[in-house]
Amino acid sequence: MNHLQKIFFSSILLGGAILGIAFLSGRRQEQSSEPLYKQSLNQLKELSQKKYHQSLQLLAYAHYAERDSLHDVAALFHAMSHADAIHCANCRHAIEALGGMYSHPTISPTQFVSTTTHLEKTLHNKTLTHDHQMPKYINQALSDNNRYIARMLTWCDASDIKQITLLNDILNSHPSQHQYLYKVCPTCGDISWETITTRHCPMCMTDSVKFIIIRH
Repeated sequence: MNHLQKIFFSSILLGGAILGIAFLSGRRQEQSSEPLYKQSLNQLKELSQKKYHQSLQLLAYAHYAERDSLHDVAALFHAMSHADAIHCANCRHAIEALGGMYSHPTISPTQFVSTTTHLEKTLHNKTLTHDHQMPKYINQALSDNNRYIARMLTWCDASDIKQITLLNDILNSHPSQHQYLYKVCPTCGDISWETITTRHCPMCMTDSVKFIIIRH
């Protein structure tokens, strides 16, 4: 093989290598266009839409309770509505931070029955979310090593646990026996009684002066 032939074959090999690198680079760009944490994104979208729907429904339930002069129940519904709206906003921010797009769900008119039924229905929905959805979502975030999502989901779950306790409490005694006023953390949606004084939210360390006060 003379010198010119060596140069010719070397050029062919070099050109093939360049084409191979370009092809692999293009494949990487195609793969990188896929949203990161795709499964967590889908879970966040599902949770955000549920929280959005629950926030509006709880607000409607609060007005219904006020109509029946059940002001203590109305105060709880108002506090829970604020908490779920905060959870929805946190989910939306996480979705956008991961490169996804958030969209509000289609909401059908709220069906009113009785305040007791509204309490029972809300308790059922909250319990289902806590028992079946949140463990799966949190474990997925942890397996992705995404502590930001895991922390935000833990806030949601902790708030739901407290809401479940409050709902059970008010269902197991006459509403007129309750004189609770509520505070809602605007960062994580944690609910506490107004009589409990803390300088900061125990979940996210938000200054208590920023808390939303719910009075009946």
